[in-house]
Amino acid sequence: MSEKILVVDDSKLVTDIVKMRLSMYGYDVRLAHSGEEALEKIAEEMPDLMVLDVQMPGIDGYEVCRRLRDNPALDELRIIMLTSSDDKHAAFEAGVDDYLNKDIDLLNLPNRVKHILEMQ
Repeated sequence: MSEKILVVDDSKLVTDIVKMRLSMYGYDVRLAHSGEEALEKIAEEMPDLMVLDVQMPGIDGYEVCRRLRDNPALDELRIIMLTSSDDKHAAFEAGVDDYLNKDIDLLNLPNRVKHILEMQ
């Protein structure tokens, strides 16, 4: 059984690229295009890991992360922030497990996903 990954970004291009990259490694990738949609999907079916953008309309990635971390039932959920934002401090303060820059680290994402999932 492959690990379920929820990719959250308001850019369809980004979600499609990330899904393609991670699917090549056998991950079961689901998509959400807003913070609200991500929270709904997590309530329906818990992924093993979430790849989350910061800048989205409505609920941003920091708030999504804080809400998830405030729920003890979701302690096992691993979160990687994949964003163009440069504020690593705010990302880790919100509770992410890893932080990657879209412009630099996208090719490295499958390796980081594997590493974070192995830490569980």
